[in-house]
Amino acid sequence: MRRLRRRVPAALAALALAAGAGLAVPQAAHAVSSISVSSTTVAAGDTFTISFNGTADVDTPGAGENFYAGSSTLGRLSDFTTIVACTGNTAPCTSTFGIGQRVPLGDLTAGGAFSGTITLRVNPETPAGSFVLGYQLYGNRGGEATVYEPAITVTDPPPADLAVGVTAQPHLGILVPYLTYTLTAHNTGPDAVTSATVTATLPPGASATGLPAGCTTGTGTVTCTYGTIANGAGAAKSFRVPLHLFSLGQVTVTGTRTASTPADPNPANDTDSATCTVVSVLLATCP
Repeated sequence: MRRLRRRVPAALAALALAAGAGLAVPQAAHAVSSISVSSTTVAAGDTFTISFNGTADVDTPGAGENFYAGSSTLGRLSDFTTIVACTGNTAPCTSTFGIGQRVPLGDLTAGGAFSGTITLRVNPETPAGSFVLGYQLYGNRGGEATVYEPAITVTDPPPADLAVGVTAQPHLGILVPYLTYTLTAHNTGPDAVTSATVTATLPPGASATGLPAGCTTGTGTVTCTYGTIANGAGAAKSFRVPLHLFSLGQVTVTGTRTASTPADPNPANDTDSATCTVVSVLLATCP
């Protein structure tokens, strides 16, 4: 009976070992990473940097530091963040498993130190929410248990008030008379404008030529897109409205902010107009 009692546990252990090998379940290493973040509160559209370091406790081929979002109201980390930069990497940093972000570290030997950083941008359209940052050293043979800390809060970006301005200038002559209209997008802050669209409405029957980059024309309209505009700065785009014998009278172009990011808190300055009075192709006045 004593021999039987000794053999049964041994047999069970052998079965467990065989089952484990058959399932190829990776063995979790001890938590060997530590991290710090530049800020635990970040506005949508802004960046935060994760610094990490540690020492591999076992040989870890194909190692990389992985980052995830746990207890998230925003979804997976790769859904709402974009990699801006990283250091310590041996290959391009990229999303991993479609759920997180990864800094490749190459082959680490037991006792090998590693460190680096990854800077992530919270996508501008991300709503306010929160998540707990998870991290782990992971390689081809598995990795350390994922540690979740700290909690990070994503806030709505500060608003940016975009003021639209329209000015005009005549260019007269018998051959190719035209009026130049300029659409100005001025950011009165407090945050930077990351993108904006201003649409100009033309007089009935008028057309637009000489469109700059970022502007397109449709029936009776000109639509211009703008990139980043810093607080207190402005950006201008000009186009031409050709004149002809039937362009007499007032020629009014109205510009309207049709989109901008982040949110615009003041609609009162979203529209402006400029009117030129055309007497002939040789005589016109603009304000």
